[in-house]
Amino acid sequence: MDAALLPPKKTHDVWYKEPWLLLVAGGPAIVVCASLITGYIAMHGADKVVAEDYYKQGLMINKDIQRDAKARELQLQATIKADFLTGKIQLQLSGKGRLSDTIQLSLANAATGGNTVSEVIRRLPLQQISPGMYEGDMKTLSNFTAGSVKLFHLKLETSDWRMTGDWFDPEQKPVQLHASK
Repeated sequence: MDAALLPPKKTHDVWYKEPWLLLVAGGPAIVVCASLITGYIAMHGADKVVAEDYYKQGLMINKDIQRDAKARELQLQATIKADFLTGKIQLQLSGKGRLSDTIQLSLANAATGGNTVSEVIRRLPLQQISPGMYEGDMKTLSNFTAGSVKLFHLKLETSDWRMTGDWFDPEQKPVQLHASK
């Protein structure tokens, strides 16, 4: 055969300059890099979703439902105010039936600092000073200063009933709680 009749010989580029290689291997390489980056972000920035005592909380749900129902049955209403000058928390409670001599107030708020989600719970016993009026001393609460917290989740409770709610800006205004519907 004549060399003039043969098609010209193609010169091939080196393997890493081939466009087909970039199309075939480039997509999966990008996916692998993206998954490694996503995995790193997930492991180092993960929020704590499950509570440490989730099993105990799960067992207490039925008891909490019964205590909420008892508060509705007693038609309980409460007003709580904080006096940061005297360091006292005052509770005015009304409802049907005899009221307990001591009521526990739990104040929960998000912990400041760090990169984990945690909660600080402070418990304060409130003593009855007159019918329907209770008082507690905030000086017994650890790490609690005026203006340091702007939102509390609170729980008023005895062994028979409980009421919960949120208290925005406790330094400025009182909060009113009603037995949940």
